[in-house]
Amino acid sequence: MSLYESFAKPRWRYGLFAATVMLLGGCDKERSLVDLENFVQTVHRDTVPRVDPLPELLPVESVLYQADGAADPFAPSNVFGKGDVEAEPEPDPLTPDASRVAEALEKFPLDALQLVGTMQIDAHAWALVSVPDGQIHRVVEGSYLGQNNGKVVAIDLDQSALEIEELLQGPTGRWEIRPTRLSVNH
Repeated sequence: MSLYESFAKPRWRYGLFAATVMLLGGCDKERSLVDLENFVQTVHRDTVPRVDPLPELLPVESVLYQADGAADPFAPSNVFGKGDVEAEPEPDPLTPDASRVAEALEKFPLDALQLVGTMQIDAHAWALVSVPDGQIHRVVEGSYLGQNNGKVVAIDLDQSALEIEELLQGPTGRWEIRPTRLSVNH
């Protein structure tokens, strides 16, 4: 038998004995719920709770409001002030023509179109534009392309490029011209 075994066995037995004694000590017949109730009544019998008196309330004065014939204080003109009468705005000269029939290249955004090349026959300049599905369309000055009312204003044969003016609505609601260039190297 080793040294550890000689010390471990008696300690284990003493520990079990001590736990059993404490467990059985809590099962005393004389202690019950009745003892607890008696203790609580005895302790709280002489205790009187202290309650502060309520504060004294000040009297409230009532006021009678008569609005006979008076202006409505919540009317928009009283809340936001009387706005200046705005004059009728002039018609915007850049407003796109709503009655114009849209061309085939106006279905595509401008960045989806690719300039394939330019050519000149007699005195007429032409440009060839490819759409995403691979079809090639011929455009001339005055043709429309892109979804922002883009109009071809010039065909640059030397640099193989299109000069385009797009119409966009600005922050004020008026139409503005945005010049754009579409080149072969796009």
